[in-house]
Amino acid sequence: MRRLVILLFLSLASNAAAQTALDRLMSSTEAAFPRVPSVVVTSDITSLCGGNVVGPAVYCTSDNRIYLAAEQATQPQVIYEVAHLYGHALQVRYGVADIALAAITANRGREAELRGMVTRQVECLAGMLIARSGHPPIDLSELFDNEPMTGSHWGRNPVSEGPRVSIGLAARAQWFAAGYAAASPRVCSVDEMSADLIISADQF
Repeated sequence: MRRLVILLFLSLASNAAAQTALDRLMSSTEAAFPRVPSVVVTSDITSLCGGNVVGPAVYCTSDNRIYLAAEQATQPQVIYEVAHLYGHALQVRYGVADIALAAITANRGREAELRGMVTRQVECLAGMLIARSGHPPIDLSELFDNEPMTGSHWGRNPVSEGPRVSIGLAARAQWFAAGYAAASPRVCSVDEMSADLIISADQF
């Protein structure tokens, strides 16, 4: 009996060790927010989501899928990239994106400002999700030389025509770090972009 218990323990430990950081991010995120999209690793990302996709990963709301280029799956930045797309997905799947779009539509003169708020919230949510997965802290200013995720990488088909937003690497790193430190969406409201709907949905 004791031998059986030891073998079972070793088997579980081996499985845990074999689980990648990306696996842990996906499982912890899906447990807390069941409506998030699945992550699909693909050999060709360029033809998906309406075509002309450029980048390592993309969130296609029309398919409710996050597509990840296969060659990126083992890169050190992949955890951040998928967590960032999960941040957009939380906004979309739990109603924040609809509120943001209504605000942008009603205030076109403030579109850049409002999209900047949306992006800061995404970074905060990404940091939170990575913290919950048990991954060590990430400093975006060390991981990247230039500001990441500024091109079109999420939305309805064709995603290639989606928003392009730049808030600067320092701002991204600041909000990401805040989300990581709190490991909670409660710190992810950014001015007019409330995180209340995501907070209410959180099953962590």
